[in-house]
Amino acid sequence: MYLYLGYFLVQLYPLIVKVFQLNISLLAVFYSFIVVVIWSFVPFLGYMIAKTLNAGRSASKYFLFFIGLGVGLMEVGLFYFDWLTNEQVTTGTLFVFLMFFAVAFLPVNKVAKHSH
Repeated sequence: MYLYLGYFLVQLYPLIVKVFQLNISLLAVFYSFIVVVIWSFVPFLGYMIAKTLNAGRSASKYFLFFIGLGVGLMEVGLFYFDWLTNEQVTTGTLFVFLMFFAVAFLPVNKVAKHSH
């Protein structure tokens, strides 16, 4: 879930900016929040599917959180630098889905704690 949380925070930022810029009803804000939660969960399914297929060991929560932030920022960068257009949102979602799928297979080196 930390991977999702990092990605979700990147996705939530534009919504918060719009809420403060526009004069919209509380119901519209709530609806927009729900849409962001659901839509940002779709790419996370890539990680969940990979874990279902017995991908490697789990990484630390901090590592996953920062990977989620990084992947979210990469997706934003694809649109910011016009590598993807607003009509290619599905391509951006597929990119994040595949990145999250790949993250599940990253080798994780955990150092065993020895008690002396």
